[in-house]
Amino acid sequence: MSEAQRLPGGWTPPKADQAWVIRPGCVLLPEGDVASGFDVVVLGTRIEAVTPRGNALPTGAPVLDVPGASLLPGMIDSHVHLTFSADAQLVENVVRETAPAQLARAAGNAQRALASGITTAVDCGGLTEVVVALRDGIASGRLQGPRLLVSGAPLTTTAGHCHWLGGTADSQDDLIRAMRSLVAAGVDVIKVMVTGGNITEGSNPSRLQFPPDSIAALARECERLGRSLITHAHTTEAVELSAAVGARVIAHSTCAMGEGAVELDEATIKRLLAAGCYVDPTLMVARPGYGDGSDRSERRLAQRRAMLPLFAEMHRSGIPLLAGTDAGVPGVPHGSVAGSVIALHREIGLPVAQALCAATSVPARAFQIDDQVGALLPGRSADLLLLDGLVGDDIEATGRPLAVWKAGALVARGGLLTFT
Repeated sequence: MSEAQRLPGGWTPPKADQAWVIRPGCVLLPEGDVASGFDVVVLGTRIEAVTPRGNALPTGAPVLDVPGASLLPGMIDSHVHLTFSADAQLVENVVRETAPAQLARAAGNAQRALASGITTAVDCGGLTEVVVALRDGIASGRLQGPRLLVSGAPLTTTAGHCHWLGGTADSQDDLIRAMRSLVAAGVDVIKVMVTGGNITEGSNPSRLQFPPDSIAALARECERLGRSLITHAHTTEAVELSAAVGARVIAHSTCAMGEGAVELDEATIKRLLAAGCYVDPTLMVARPGYGDGSDRSERRLAQRRAMLPLFAEMHRSGIPLLAGTDAGVPGVPHGSVAGSVIALHREIGLPVAQALCAATSVPARAFQIDDQVGALLPGRSADLLLLDGLVGDDIEATGRPLAVWKAGALVARGGLLTFT
């Protein structure tokens, strides 16, 4: 066990009103660089300072000296489903389980995510009453977990993708009415299934579920009511429609053209850039080793392989990519954001620091919470992730959490939650 591993385990958290210092081997700076030679000062729930080593520190502040470790802002997973079980029975579980049972499952998944270093997450589809209750329970301190933004039940058609979560609407009027009901229930963001999806029997991922006019009307209502719009898009047509209506985040963004072909032209890139869209490739889904060997699984793997160079082109063109995981769908356990960061680096070609930003500062901007989280900046919440290893040289360190702080409180050590 390294020195970096031993020190956090024996470290005593300071008093709430006492400043303290972390002195890691390297930090992720707000500008998007991994750099050495910085101390981070924490006071109460906030970051007090990020200062070059050697500058004056608060008198008497205890110092956590971990030269073999990296310090990042707490990770943000921009796409999770906390009520989902991450196995082939997830739909059956959601359909048969009561709301209290789903809340229990979601609470456990939230704890796993927090222990892995995810201090903020966006739940992109669950039973509305369950995910709202979970978010509020975490915010009040009754439950442990990442701070949450929730969409509630995603908007879909009768028998459409994830219809079993309850957010069904068919006409444009019904779609707007359902969206307003979600806002009344207290959701933070709106999710709409522009195409069908892969985990809903009978759903068609290669076709639009709603007419373009209905999606445009929904986007206008989201803007009026101050809710970001997340679109689920599995075709080029759906990606272009999402850009045209000004969706904030496009999940999956699979530019499918039929028969397994994918295409991304310059006009689509320009539309995405002009609209200011963020793209969440959900690279943890259908990664190598995925599936049961069926024709459907093989098609999804082939489509993922075909999309990798297109995601790389999006990145080179300046379209911001997110490290969302789609955690909860088959084969994607909760707490998988490190795998997404690694995939963005190794499979898409983002430099290490930019891949890390895809799970920190970039989603914070995407969901307009960058005044609170996502960067090591004075005044931001002291959501901190200490990793075993120097991440600039070893990106696998993202999967080795030593300690996690949320709002200045130590909540996990060595991948295990602490209870105080």
